[in-house]
Amino acid sequence: MIPLHLQLLLKWHERTLSSPKEIIKSLHSSHVARVKALHTSKGRKSAHRFIAEGPAAVNAAASSEKYPIESLYVTETGAELLPAALRNQAIFTSEKVMAAISTVETAQGVLAICSMGQGKDAGTNSEEFDEIFSTNLPVLYLCEVNDPGNLGTIIRTADALGSAGVLLSQGSADPFSGKVVRSTAGSLWNVTLFRDVAIDAAIKKARIHQKEIIATDGTGRTPLREISGQSALWIFGNEARGLTKDISAQADKVVSIPMRGRAESLNLATAVAICLFHANGG
Repeated sequence: MIPLHLQLLLKWHERTLSSPKEIIKSLHSSHVARVKALHTSKGRKSAHRFIAEGPAAVNAAASSEKYPIESLYVTETGAELLPAALRNQAIFTSEKVMAAISTVETAQGVLAICSMGQGKDAGTNSEEFDEIFSTNLPVLYLCEVNDPGNLGTIIRTADALGSAGVLLSQGSADPFSGKVVRSTAGSLWNVTLFRDVAIDAAIKKARIHQKEIIATDGTGRTPLREISGQSALWIFGNEARGLTKDISAQADKVVSIPMRGRAESLNLATAVAICLFHANGG
């Protein structure tokens, strides 16, 4: 057994070898300004980049070609949460600098700048947009979904339960905001996502591929249990206003989720989860 003093010496030696040569400590560093510019939607759109925080998001980004990591910032504590391959590529910062560039009150010490890649624009004429309508999986269309937590949870649900893609209308929450990215728990890198998609474009593509179009509404005449919806285009409305009559009128069916309790309605993300579970044979 190695004596305690030798164990402490070895640990100190290992920490010295693995410690960064230089740590960014100044709040006036150009790195700080660069990251903080991505705290706003305008800054993200201008740079075509966004922030991913925490080991779950960073590991997901490192394992995917979608939204690749361009820069990785870690504190010495945060570095211990990542595999060696990522630590070796990281820029080390002090805890004070990490707190300044983080989008959360309690930073985990792991923050990456990722490229939006092909996800920055809708591209409804692209092959990728056409492909999501060519599968037997449900496609989700979210109409003016405003709550970042809801959107992040829906993306995570689409990844878990199975969806060909998530389409966002204009006026929806920014899928690359810090809260949405965190709420996806890494699923952002696994789901095909299109922004600023007009409802007419989604419906037209669904018709071309002979997909059923299902609108969801609490007053819908068709109970969920009576339809399949496996390869359908599912349309979900705004958390407060729901769908307009015009959009509902374009659907093949307007579906409601039967509720036995006294609640007036379901949370949007919960409703999406129930419908996706049902559509995928749950």
